[in-house]
Amino acid sequence: MPGLPLVVVPHPLAKRTDEECASFAEDVIDEMIEALTGDAEALEQGYRSKSIETGGKLRHKSIFESDFNAPDSPKTIKAPESLTAVNRVMYQRGWTDGLPVIPPTSEFVDAMANGRDQDEVIANVEPQLGRATVGKLAANAVMAGCEPAHFPAILAVTRAMCDPRFNLKAIQSTTHPCTVMVLVSGPVVEELGMNDSYNAMGQGTKANATIGRAVRLILLNIGGAAPGVLDRSTMGSPAKYSFCFAENESANPWPLFQEDLGLSSDRSYVTVFGVEGPHNVNDHHSRNAEEILLTFAGTLASPGANNFYLGGRPVVVVGPEHAEVIASSGFSKEDVRRFLSEHAIIPRAVISDAMLNLVKERLPDHVLDNEDVQFVPNAENLIVLVAGGAGRHSAIIPSFGQTSVAVTVEI
Repeated sequence: MPGLPLVVVPHPLAKRTDEECASFAEDVIDEMIEALTGDAEALEQGYRSKSIETGGKLRHKSIFESDFNAPDSPKTIKAPESLTAVNRVMYQRGWTDGLPVIPPTSEFVDAMANGRDQDEVIANVEPQLGRATVGKLAANAVMAGCEPAHFPAILAVTRAMCDPRFNLKAIQSTTHPCTVMVLVSGPVVEELGMNDSYNAMGQGTKANATIGRAVRLILLNIGGAAPGVLDRSTMGSPAKYSFCFAENESANPWPLFQEDLGLSSDRSYVTVFGVEGPHNVNDHHSRNAEEILLTFAGTLASPGANNFYLGGRPVVVVGPEHAEVIASSGFSKEDVRRFLSEHAIIPRAVISDAMLNLVKERLPDHVLDNEDVQFVPNAENLIVLVAGGAGRHSAIIPSFGQTSVAVTVEI
């Protein structure tokens, strides 16, 4: 929609007085009336002038022009032959995650799409509702360094994260440092050489790194969530570069997550979660399930996590050594969830009056008689996975909250 008028609300509002907020509202109403009744071309020219006056901070062209989504938009652009120069151009246009990319030439994009109709629309990506065609997804996959074998997983991730239940619009635009975490499971893990063991959530494995990075580039280039423009994350997170890993099936004493969902273990799936980065659980000394899970519960029960006042489903990733000890104590996944639900308690002494009142208002069943807060009263709201290598470490991954639901799609 070229010429689409924008109304900007001053941000943040949390530190403003009621009177200041009321003043902003009055100003916004006047701007809305002008935007709805004024001349579109003149308004657009005005927005461009504002961008220039502010030092070009609103440099992402897609904020003002829908070049990438217009039906008659060019499919290719001319670029310098030098790899350094073309990366400079792409960075200046806001098309990268800050790291160098592989230029998505027609040859590379065609190979990635592998005969698929490149005009087929897979989904619309929030918050700009950019049309994620096969061709655009392939271009971003090339830029991320993916191989054609990775592309079916990227198509599945796109479908999953654009499912309305996932609430990608909120995840893309929030001040919370959340991101899209991708869990891959099934036979495709071995086929793609994905890492489910040592450093599964870290660097070093091409499939994990590039699939996760392709997702970030799709969120940026098709979804339009440029940092500081539509992506308003206060702190951000290194997990926003790439967050993709696989369950460690060989070291898992319990059913896989896809089996928890009633899905076949001989088929492959991706699941997307709206989450923070992982929080380490270090316990080298406990010797049975109850002792280890008390450490988990203490790490899980955080008054600073979104789940504290927004509910939702935190993710518990159990390392293989912890999983072995817990399972050898006779604990099933259900037992793990139940124990953590009962023991993840935040004491009243570390909860501010304002936050306690918020929890009482939004999640009254979480507040105990002594005003301690039970972090996850419903044990079924805990997601338990097994991943990683040897060592007495696991991870707690807080989620965005109950407004975002994990979505699973078959590859």
